Amino acid sequence: MWVIALHFAAGVVAGTMFTVRTLLALAAIVFMECIAASIVSGLPAALYAGAGLVALQVGYLSGIYVRSALERAGIAQPSIRAEHQR
Repeated sequence: MWVIALHFAAGVVAGTMFTVRTLLALAAIVFMECIAASIVSGLPAALYAGAGLVALQVGYLSGIYVRSALERAGIAQPSIRAEHQR
């Protein structure tokens, strides 16, 4: 159960600071963890690792929401990324 909480926390941190590329890299790592857990410990461990993958993604969405709420409140600075112009 603590693994799911850690994945959620990692998702929140990634959502508040990083772009979606970081989420994809983290999801790939957690997916490899899920495969390794299923090989070593069987299906119950793979289900917990799969729940960790979902927790990572939900945490990322929560982090995006927290970041936008902090920006609206004036606590955080908006991102300084340049807009793509076509």
